Amino acid sequence: MSNKNTARLLVAACALCGLAFSASDQVTTAPVIKLKPVHTQQPQQARPAKTQFEVLHMMTTGIQVRSLVNGLEIHTFTYSDQIRDPMRKLLDQGGYQYGDKVEIQYQPGTEVALKIKGKPSKPL
Repeated sequence: MSNKNTARLLVAACALCGLAFSASDQVTTAPVIKLKPVHTQQPQQARPAKTQFEVLHMMTTGIQVRSLVNGLEIHTFTYSDQIRDPMRKLLDQGGYQYGDKVEIQYQPGTEVALKIKGKPSKPL
């Protein structure tokens, strides 16, 4: 027999032994453990946050503001459906100008303004 045939037979024998051992390892003898279902509470809607901002730019679709607490924190809020029309009317009258102080009520984790309070200054 040649060395190639001997090597092939040896590889085939090892493969058969490996299959036999792996098949016997798959048998389980431990009893099945039943788990109790986990009851989680429904996440409650977080209350809307109210934060003071300084207006950078007001647009028809949204408002860009800077935090009064951290001057490096800039947000661009879009208007919710409830305030979109009043904000457009306000913008037609001049709107909020750069530097105006506003209080924006929004849902935490979103960039949608639910209410905007503040006195707009006279347009330049």
